[in-house]
Parts: sequence; structure tokens; C-alpha cells
Amino acid sequence: MPESSGRALVTIEGLWCPSCAAATEQLLRDTPGVHEASVSFLGSAALLRWDPDRITLSQIADKVRRLGYQVTPRRSDRTTRSRLDERVRTLGIRLTLAAFFGVWTMLFSLLIYLGVAEGHGETTGWWLALTSSAFALPVLAVAGVPVFVAGWRTLRTGVPGMDTLVTLGVAAAVVLSAWHLAQGGDQVYSDTAVMLIVLITVGRLLEALALRRAAMTIDALHARMPELAERLVADGTTETVAAEAVSVGDRIRVPAGQRLPLDGIVEDGITQLDRSVMTGESCPVTVHPGDQVAAGNINLDRVITVRVGAAVGERAIDRIGERVIETVRSRPSTQRLADRFAGWIAPTAIGLASLTAFSAWLLGLSPEDALLRATSVLVVACPCALSIAVPIAYVSLAGRAADEGILFRDAAALEQLAEVSTLYLDKTGTLTQGRPAVSEVILRGHPPAATHLDAATVIKLAAAAEDGVDHVIAAALRRAAGDVAFTTADTHRHETGVAAFHPDWGRILVGSPRLLHEHGVPIDALGSDDLQVEVAIDHHWVATIVFDDPVRKSAAPTIGQLQQAGVACGLITGDRQAPAMRVAAAVGLSPHDVQSGCLPNDKARLVRSSARPVAFVGDGANDSLALANADVGIAVANANSTAAMAADVVLGNDGVDGVSRAITLAREGRHLMRQNLGFAIVYNGLGLTLAAAGAIPPVIAATAMAASSLTVILNAARFGWSLQAPLGQPRPAETPTAG
Repeated sequence: MPESSGRALVTIEGLWCPSCAAATEQLLRDTPGVHEASVSFLGSAALLRWDPDRITLSQIADKVRRLGYQVTPRRSDRTTRSRLDERVRTLGIRLTLAAFFGVWTMLFSLLIYLGVAEGHGETTGWWLALTSSAFALPVLAVAGVPVFVAGWRTLRTGVPGMDTLVTLGVAAAVVLSAWHLAQGGDQVYSDTAVMLIVLITVGRLLEALALRRAAMTIDALHARMPELAERLVADGTTETVAAEAVSVGDRIRVPAGQRLPLDGIVEDGITQLDRSVMTGESCPVTVHPGDQVAAGNINLDRVITVRVGAAVGERAIDRIGERVIETVRSRPSTQRLADRFAGWIAPTAIGLASLTAFSAWLLGLSPEDALLRATSVLVVACPCALSIAVPIAYVSLAGRAADEGILFRDAAALEQLAEVSTLYLDKTGTLTQGRPAVSEVILRGHPPAATHLDAATVIKLAAAAEDGVDHVIAAALRRAAGDVAFTTADTHRHETGVAAFHPDWGRILVGSPRLLHEHGVPIDALGSDDLQVEVAIDHHWVATIVFDDPVRKSAAPTIGQLQQAGVACGLITGDRQAPAMRVAAAVGLSPHDVQSGCLPNDKARLVRSSARPVAFVGDGANDSLALANADVGIAVANANSTAAMAADVVLGNDGVDGVSRAITLAREGRHLMRQNLGFAIVYNGLGLTLAAAGAIPPVIAATAMAASSLTVILNAARFGWSLQAPLGQPRPAETPTAG
């Protein structure tokens, strides 16, 4: 661990719930010498900054260990899914056992309430009560202990939450039940204790399932970065090894069509690279021996040999990834609404329960009655409806969104996206298709042997000459030509293009003006911001083929919907000004909304300085810092793994039309969450008042609590059919609910 650096990103093992993460974060922030602490429950990670002269990382780890958790070096985010899988399995087992034994607890409690024991002996009721309590013990031991431990830890750190309230409620019910059993009575509240444990376990399971669904998609996106390399050995042969096994100074071979796995310097070969994933450039760039190349670039033309200059972990894309992780961890995350409410409900309920017991004793009630009233207050205050209000709404939304190809990483992303007022978009691969296509064919003439030469024929001949070439321009020509009707022979590839021979048309040249000059073809000196190739047939310059990165069909309608909904939109790109302005005009953005030629740091700086809350939409590694620095980062389909890791929302379908739909879903989901929370809060307020007045015993309080939780679940269930209106249009009328 970096003891002397004063900054570290570490893993914290053993976090049970978001309340545990909040308690750990509070403990770290209150530690003298610690300047900054941010704990993520999803990643089980903490970003720490401290004064090395006052405290060491080992001492910080000791404090966390005394709280019951372990600090370890940061593990890969790819382990998140396996950790969540294990959590889901564990919670499922606990819930199954709790439900099995809880049913028997409820059954024997129901027999007591129905008066079955009356007339069957004085001790029958006591035996029923004892049996009910005995069946509750496995529930408390298996499913309850983790809740009790988390409740105690959060109470110790002064950040009591739902676990604390449930622990106190269960403790009061158990103490009161034990008191009655010791006195020979049959009034026990084991069913209340069981219900509290079962409901909070249900909430935790729903939350874990939602997080696992997000982790599954993110893990799949991580697999896109090549992690194999063809290393050259002493005898001149190559061996395929893991990229992690390649050292600085080793030489690797990168065939055409493959993505570079490591940074380095070109030693042999001239080729063109697609650098869009790192820079956002829509045009390929030619590299020569001695040029720097970076992992993530795609080799388009021919095989090259690269001398490795940075091992895995030190690559440019890795450095961006590290900064992304730190930014995501340090970004002030939106705490779940339920946690915020639980933060003030917990101390209020504890204080009110104590005041109720003391007031009842002053009024002359027996200690038993005073404790009974205090228990009712704690049971009513246990925010079980509150604990599942957000998870059940989020699960409902996540399922609906996933069906439409939209992934929300967590409930906080949903809440933030619903409030976004400013949204920036990347250009290449986001608003555009990310690959060149033929946009225009400018005819310059025709060879003497041909009486007519049209654009379609030029494209087919150029595509035939480029046949077999793995290059974005060649691929664009083949797509434009469709079923190529021509074949060529005697093909020679040059640094500046391709030369081929056709039996009817003669020598065909496809490439730069330099290629035509080298073959003695007269051509005017032309300059253009467009990506273009020249075509010569039989020593005559016949055409210029112009390429462009086509704008996605969904881009302009999406921008229009966002603007209509009051979201200010802008374009931030690493590409040149001319193509950026063309795309902006095509999608309905004004010139002052465009920022071109931006490096990754520039994008992040522009996002940070924008009106909040702000969202950013992108797909490349060069967008990752901006995605992480935005309040909500949105990665489009086929995004680079680093960009997907930084994003809060991932779109699974092509195009950006999912952006406006995601905002619609987020706003509807926030509305549903607030409905659920509003109902739960009203219930808690009313229930606390009645319980403090002694109007409801613990049994009735537990029943009302279950009814409130059921209402929250039913309210979330209708979410699937209530989402119909697109962004910017009013929602259809809803059926009134208790929420």
C-alpha cells in the first residue's frame, strides 16, 4: 500500500449495505489527519487522501478494522459481478430460511390471536407462545445477525439508519416477549420481530439484484479491450501471450485490422491508424517508423512492428482509467432518498420511544406498559416500507429500461438524470456512425476509350481495386458499391493508395494526389478539409470520391426532443472544427454550442465548468474523463470499456435516441420513488403519533407496517404500464393511489 503518498484507492471488504458504507465514510472523515474519504458500496472501495506526517494508511486501516471491515489493496472492478453474485446467493438463502421459519412463527401467533388456547388449559397459550418464539430464533440467527451487526456499527459511528431501527425494534420485541414468557403469559411479539427481519432482507435482495444486473452489462463491456499480444522472440518468430506478460522494450507485431494492445514506438512498417477511440478523430492518421502509437488504436493498413514503451497498467488508456476510477469514487454521489429519510427518522424514533416510555411511567403506567408503548413506537418507526420504496421502484424501472436497451448503473444515476438541465454530446460514434461513408463523387472526366463514365461505375471500380484491403476507406467503398461487378488483378499496395489492373479499363489508381503524381497522372493541386481519395483510370484523372462520417438518423430528432424538454445541448469533440460544425448544423445545434479539438482533459474541464446538473454522452476512451466528471455519464452502444466503466447509464441499442428515452424513464422513476417515499413518510408520522399515545400495540403496528410495504410494492408494479409519453410531452392521466 502507498504509505507515503497520502492518496490511495483501496477495497473495503465486508460492507453489508449502503448504511455500512456511510458509517465507514463518516468514521474516516472524523479521523484526525484524513483530509478526504469517499466510500462506494457498489464497488466496495474507498478513495482516501490523508496527511502522511500525521497518520499512515496502516493506522487508517486499523480504525476501519475495529469497525468490523477489512482494508485491502484495490481489486479489479471485474470482480464486482462475482461479489454481487455471492451476495445475491447469500441473501436468497437467508430470505428462504427466514420465510420458512417465519411462516410457522406467524401461524402459532395467529392461533394465539384467534383465542384457540382458550378452554384448553391454562398453559396451552404459553406453549403456543413459546413455540412461536422458538421458530423465530432461526430467523434472528440466520437473517437477523447481519442486520444487528450493521445496526450496531452504524449506531457506534453516529450514522444510524434502517439497520439500527430494525435492530432496536427487534430487540424491544424480543425483550418484551421474553418478559411475558418469564411471567407465564402468552403475549409475545416474535411475529413482529420476524416481519421486520424478512422485510429488510427483501429490500436488500432487491437492491443486490438491481446492482448485479448492472454489473453483468459492465463486465461484458470490459471484454472489448484486447489483452493478447504477438510478441517477437529472438529467432524472429512470434508467440501469442497475455498483454500483461509483455515488458517495456519488447517488440510486438500488430497485423492489419487489429487493435493495438500496448503503447510504444513504430519500428517497422507504414500504416494508417484509427485513433478515434482515444482522440475522437474521424479520419485515419498515417504513422511511420519512429512515431508514437497508443493502445486502443486500430491498425488499418498493413502489419507493423512496435517497440513497447509502456506495460499494462502504465498505458495511456490505463492512466485515463485510473483517473476515471478516482473521479467516480470521489464524485459526490447522490445518496438514496430512503437513506436520507432514515437518517432523521432513526434518531427521532429512538428519542420518541425513550420519551414515550418515560412519559408513560410518569403517568403511573406499569413498566411493562411503558415498555409496550416504546416498543410500538420503534416497530412503527422501522422504515421497512421506506427501505423497499426506492429499491422496488428502481427494480421496476431497471426492468422496463433494460427491455428498451437502457441500463441504469444505480438508483442515484436515475435520480440525477431526472434533474439534468445541461447535456453535452461527443461527435464521432455518438452523433455520427463512427465510420466513413461515400458522400459524393465528383467526376473529373473519362479516359479516351470510354464514351461515358458515371459515379456508380467509378465506385465499383475503386471498390474492386481495394478488394481484400482491411481499411475503413476500402470498407466504405465496398458498402457503397454493393455487389461489386468488377474484378481486378495485379494489385499493388502503396503507402499512398492502391494500384490495380482491369482488362477492359486498364490501370486503376485509388489514393492520394501523391499516388497519381508518382504514376505520372496529371492532377490539379487540391486541398480540402474532407476525407477524399482520387481515382485515375488508364492514366487519366477521372474522379474524386469524398467521404464523410454520416450523422445518425436519430441524432437530430433526439436533440430536438431534449431541447423541447428544456435540456440545453452542446457538442464537445476532439475532431477538427470543420467536421464538427457540419455535424452540429445537421442535428440542429448552433455554432456557439460547439467545442472542437478537445483533448480528454479539455472535455472534463468543460463539463466541470458547466451549469449543473450536467450530463455527457460519449463512447470512446477519450470521453471517459468527461463521463466521470459529469453528474450523469451516458455511454452509447458499442462504447469502449473505459467509457462504459465511467458511465452511469449505458445504452444498448445503436443511436442516441435512447438518451431522451432514458431521461423520460428517469423522470417517471423519480416520480414513482417520491410517491412511495411520500406514502411511507405519512405512514411513519401517523403511526408514531398513535403508538406514542398508546393507541396501537406492537402487533397492530407490525400489521400496519406490512400493509404499507404491500402498498409500496403494488404502486411500483403499475410502473410498467404507466410509462407511455415521450420526453417533452405530458404524461397520460394516472389512476390515483394512496402514495
